[in-house]
Amino acid sequence: MPTQLLDLIVAALNSNLELKSDRLDPAFAKLRVTEALGAFDPNFNFDFLKTHDEHPQNAVQFLSTGQLSYSYHEDILHYEAGFSGILPTGTQWQIATTAERADNTFNEESSSIFHPEYTTMSKLEVTQALLKNFGFDATLAEVHLNQTAFAKSKQDYRTAVIKTIADVMAAYFEMVFGQENLKVKQQAVDLAMHLVDENQRRLDQGKMAPIDVTDAQERLSEAQEELALAKNFLSHRRNTLRELTKAEYTSSLDDNWYVDGADLVHQAPALSRGVLLLDMFENNPSYLSNLELIKETDVRLAYAKNQIYPSVDLKGSIDWNGLQGSWSQSFTDYRQRPGADYTAGVVVTIPLTGRADHARLAEAKIRKAQALLNVKRSENELLAAFDTAMRDIETAQDRINLVHASVVLAQQALDSEERRLESGLTTSYNVSLSQKDLSQALSREQGTYVDLNKALVQLYVLVGTLPEKEHVEVKLN
Repeated sequence: MPTQLLDLIVAALNSNLELKSDRLDPAFAKLRVTEALGAFDPNFNFDFLKTHDEHPQNAVQFLSTGQLSYSYHEDILHYEAGFSGILPTGTQWQIATTAERADNTFNEESSSIFHPEYTTMSKLEVTQALLKNFGFDATLAEVHLNQTAFAKSKQDYRTAVIKTIADVMAAYFEMVFGQENLKVKQQAVDLAMHLVDENQRRLDQGKMAPIDVTDAQERLSEAQEELALAKNFLSHRRNTLRELTKAEYTSSLDDNWYVDGADLVHQAPALSRGVLLLDMFENNPSYLSNLELIKETDVRLAYAKNQIYPSVDLKGSIDWNGLQGSWSQSFTDYRQRPGADYTAGVVVTIPLTGRADHARLAEAKIRKAQALLNVKRSENELLAAFDTAMRDIETAQDRINLVHASVVLAQQALDSEERRLESGLTTSYNVSLSQKDLSQALSREQGTYVDLNKALVQLYVLVGTLPEKEHVEVKLN
């Protein structure tokens, strides 16, 4: 059963090894977006430390104990747990609770209120950038860059898909030509063999000279050679389609595999230049990929502009603390305090030259200008290729009309020469020439159909709608 074009396209998309590799690039890019967003996930922090300290007491410790040679020792159990993170506005925050159990020379004294001492503290600390590193443009720059990279990778993958479909369609159309051309060459062989038989019959009847049989036999040899070349051409196109549609190429001598040829059109469809141009700039993946590069330069430019500002950070913290003879009492001791402790202020850092940041800003501006030029160049290239594709379609259609007329004329000429040969008004050589002319005209006619279809494929490659035209949906996980 002949294979349909859609089946070949689906097989290529599922089996093409290069396409399978390209399909992984968007997956990598999507993971990098998730990775960049992960920077804003809160962190849980916990630590436990045990400290033992023993040394001769210093002057301060002596005044505290009133003992000259008494050695000082201390054992501390330190616990700390909390959460920290950064917000898309550039706000850094931390919420933490600290608890310590202290057993030392001081609190062992009878004058000490607690032995051991349990100290706790809970705090909220916030740092907000006001200039440098403030706002979404600075804080989310890495996320936005990876998002544009993800969008670009999807367009690049779509480019690869369209190329694969176009390659399969071109090979399909050429195989259809090979099949039809094989029929034409077989018909030419049959006509040449019939002429040889007829000339031999006329020679036997004394109505024709031996040279006429020789001329017919020469034409038969030529037709048989053309048939052999047609078979070889068809075999090559079979191999091309096997290579495009199978994950592993296996050599095969199967000459019974054919395509149906139903998707080969013989007349160009009605085309609206204005609609196709709009579709091209909305769907062409290479052009859209260049637009993503502009978005990338916009992100880098916005970030570079932010980085030339001085660093002005607003810092603030508020904390509560307690001291008692047990963990629970230490926490409840918070209520005994007249108010929370706090810290507030501004930290300013001003680069003396800022050469590096200004150089990066200048570079970002140049890259933006370069990206805009590349998009403009891409537009010009697309418009030129579009015009070429439209002219190729128009030329192919004109050739179809002209070659079809030549086929009709060649058939009429052959019929006329065959009648004249019956009447003895022409030679077998002239009939052979007419047979050859008809065979070549029929082959050219099939070739013009292929040229028209390949020109249409190239047009839809440029427009970026080839998958939709072939009812293929491109999906990414």
